[in-house]
Amino acid sequence: MTNFDSCITVNELGTAFKCTGCQTVTKLHIQHKLQTFACPNCGKIHDRLYFDKYLKIPNKNAVFLKYFKIGTVGTFEGVKYTVIGQAHKHVAYRHADKWDEILLLSETGEISFLNCSYGNYTWLREDHTIPAQEILSNIETVFKFQDRDYDFLQGYNYVSKYCIGEFHYDVIDVKNIKCSDYISPPYIISIEKHAKGGRIDTFSGRHMTRKQISAMFNDYRIESQEKEGIGIAQPVLGGISVRTFNKVCLALIGLVILTSILFSAIKSHRPIFQENIPVSGIVSPSPDFISKSFYIDSNSTNNYLEFTTTASLSNEWIETALTLVNEASGEEREFGVVSEYYSGVDNGYSWAEGSNMGTVGVSSVPGGRYHIKAVVYSSTTTDKNLFLQAHYGSTEVWNTLIIVLPLLGIMIIINLLKNRYELMRKGEIDNLFESQA
Repeated sequence: MTNFDSCITVNELGTAFKCTGCQTVTKLHIQHKLQTFACPNCGKIHDRLYFDKYLKIPNKNAVFLKYFKIGTVGTFEGVKYTVIGQAHKHVAYRHADKWDEILLLSETGEISFLNCSYGNYTWLREDHTIPAQEILSNIETVFKFQDRDYDFLQGYNYVSKYCIGEFHYDVIDVKNIKCSDYISPPYIISIEKHAKGGRIDTFSGRHMTRKQISAMFNDYRIESQEKEGIGIAQPVLGGISVRTFNKVCLALIGLVILTSILFSAIKSHRPIFQENIPVSGIVSPSPDFISKSFYIDSNSTNNYLEFTTTASLSNEWIETALTLVNEASGEEREFGVVSEYYSGVDNGYSWAEGSNMGTVGVSSVPGGRYHIKAVVYSSTTTDKNLFLQAHYGSTEVWNTLIIVLPLLGIMIIINLLKNRYELMRKGEIDNLFESQA
């Protein structure tokens, strides 16, 4: 009676398996771990425990990645890896979501999985340090592993369509395995929970570029392989963590606002000078007025000043033409302040408009010694006093907006791009500019 062990031979290759269909003899690399073997020549599948279980499954016309023929050897970071198996898989009921799984055996005896989906590579190894039960108990929650935050990406069942080579697990009977993938690009964690027996397998890995895989197997064709979409763990936007970026931006915005408030509280509204200017009710303009000298902070070349005039008005206006004179350079800045106030009764309703006060701001004033020249025009018919005062104003709101608005804009753009990339990663759109169905 033919069984799995009766097909194992020893020849110049070492331990080998002789296919019961085409009689092809293939070297075995994991004889003691082997559970499923698919002949690289005819595709006939042999199960170690139930020898005839998969013999009639059509597997002959399978198309596999030509770069990873059984026995191909590559070197990565000084360690040699041999291709011992290749399986073509897809998500159950979603055939377009497919990938090729290449089994690699290291020279130290470790088996790992190099997955390729539309030219995007991910390399995974079994990892028993992953707290699978804790993660699966709240499956879609962000969790931290080895100081990295992992996000739930997808949950699915899959189907093995074709396979060749050696497998240390039942590569065919996989329909009852529930997979959950979590990413922290370029890293990935994959958890497989078996419905039968409740066994859980855990894997960790990372995204690999075609250039890295090409160099590993010294095959330029891999680097020129056509690529579509975004890899399952491919870092985007230069690999920045958008979550961390948002935290940093929000911290910067908070710091800018706090600094603005403190600086404004310290400097804003601090008085510079105040004077009473006599206003003639007979002659307009009133005689020229020259103030006493005053100082403006010399440690700043960009002082913002506010000049305010106040007078008792009743259906009158006052316009004050001011000249700010720098006594050191002789430079003059001319500006004006207008205040007007009107009131009355119309159809039994009282009304009022305007104000006894007028204000104007002057920016970019260097520090130094100054005085004010003033000429007052008015409609008043009585002598009045016009109270003129100056104090430091605050441009902190504008300065804050100049910093905060671009930061918010960059945050919005980065998050929108991240969202679009994630839709591409999940296969919901094919490019950044495509509308979501």
